[in-house]
Amino acid sequence: MKRIFKHGTREKVQGAGQKGQGEQRGKTSFFFLLYFPAIIILSSCSDWLNLEPEDGVIRERFWKTKEETFSALMGCYASLMEDDMVNRYFIWGEIRADMTELTSLTNEQLIAINNGEIVPSNPFTTWNYFYRTINQCNTVLELGKLAQEKDLSFSEKLLKQYEAEAVCIRSLAYFYLLRTFRDVPYTTQASIYDNQPFSIPATKQADIVDSLIVALKNVENEIPYSHTGLASSKGRFNTWSLKTLLADIYLWKGDYDNCIEQCSQVINSGQYSLFPVSREQVLIDGRTAGTSDTVYIAGESDASLLFDQMYVQGNCVESIFELQFGTDKENVLVSAFIPGSTTIQAKMENFTTEYFVSSSLARDWRDIRNDGIAQKQGYIWKWIGLSREDATYRESGNRFCNWIFYRLADVILMKAEALTQKAILENNNQNLLQEAKALLMQIRSRANAPESTDLLYKQTGDIDAKTLEEFILNERAREFAFEGKRWFDVLRHAKRDNYSPENLNYLLRMAILAAPPEKAYSLQNKWQNNQGSHYLPIYFEELKTNKNLVQNTFYQQ
Repeated sequence: MKRIFKHGTREKVQGAGQKGQGEQRGKTSFFFLLYFPAIIILSSCSDWLNLEPEDGVIRERFWKTKEETFSALMGCYASLMEDDMVNRYFIWGEIRADMTELTSLTNEQLIAINNGEIVPSNPFTTWNYFYRTINQCNTVLELGKLAQEKDLSFSEKLLKQYEAEAVCIRSLAYFYLLRTFRDVPYTTQASIYDNQPFSIPATKQADIVDSLIVALKNVENEIPYSHTGLASSKGRFNTWSLKTLLADIYLWKGDYDNCIEQCSQVINSGQYSLFPVSREQVLIDGRTAGTSDTVYIAGESDASLLFDQMYVQGNCVESIFELQFGTDKENVLVSAFIPGSTTIQAKMENFTTEYFVSSSLARDWRDIRNDGIAQKQGYIWKWIGLSREDATYRESGNRFCNWIFYRLADVILMKAEALTQKAILENNNQNLLQEAKALLMQIRSRANAPESTDLLYKQTGDIDAKTLEEFILNERAREFAFEGKRWFDVLRHAKRDNYSPENLNYLLRMAILAAPPEKAYSLQNKWQNNQGSHYLPIYFEELKTNKNLVQNTFYQQ
């Protein structure tokens, strides 16, 4: 098997692995439901927006029943699981950030991204895979009506549900694109007719954000609260995953009231809960004679069960939306992380000095989120490990860990961030800051996070909003390490208030932590002096194909 990040090519799907669990068999059947309809849909599409028009006869034959429309929708979900898509969820969200480092086995294109030396010929700047998904969604939205007209058993309600799911998938794809490239071509029209011009210019990022919000709000009453079966409820969009995506988009926009509202609805829905981890409170002698300190010892069995349920099995109680990999479709990322062929690993220096600093009160008070990294010699264990306790990892044929887009911890911290930003706008509103801190502490308590990473430890009096802002951002780094969020989180903070010096400093500090020492100063200069450097260039082939596109100014020669 080729290593995807070493060779920059698509990894081949291996044969079925064995797990012997009923839940895993369910994941396999769910993937069959997704993958084989995708073959039908993907066969009619080629790269970018200049897709080959669908043959009229095939279109008339295919769009006749609700079952065929359902198959087309499942093809949209399956496209999210394609190797090139999954690679980019990770690469775009992590490689420029400060939690990963590359090994001698990594290819030059990824090294260039990590060093900030990105050029338009870098293959990881291609976006055609995302536009293929977008076009599949647009096709369902445009042609599903044909099937509903012909199939008397195809209700209007069911059609609206399928359309709502397609809008959610399309919105997710566009959200990745606009955060990665800033201004990108935006279309809600399917490429299926002979006379369609699809060489369209880029749309401003802010305008796409507004369009996504409108589109999601328009379908929020058409999508179901849940689907039949655990894998479908976690692997297909429903009311709550729609609201979570919407909250994330509102947060990126800076619409904090609406972000808070969407997060509150998800949190209060009763559909999700943080996976519980018990901990014991222990009093020890204080550093001052005659005083005592409180430390906490996490329940080891609970911590191990959390790792198993969240990352090994998938679809845990706090999961909101994740890709359902199974024995017939492996997660391509795993091959980049496994021992012996590791191309990407945890940047342990930053973990030990920045994010998982050891407790100064007691060695046993430790953050359970670090156990699967520090104890495994820097391997990205949450995606490859089969156990928190030992070094057993996923071999070929068993690389089907789900990719998690959203879970409840994300919603809780999004709400905490939005409350903090609103408090800043309201002259450090202490009620909002106290509410935000309480949400943050839910995540830290579950993780058994020690005092050494608590920026407000034993602080009395008013909370400083900017300190809490940094605290929440750091907590997101700990909670979502290697889940494809770090770069987007830091960029979201940096761009606030039109890149005020205080906010831009989040990026400048990360440049020091992320890049090799000899590249850090150069990277800081780029990120400080040109906002275009915060986004990837348009791939050079796209500029040849679409003459209406203009290269990001930072990358113009």
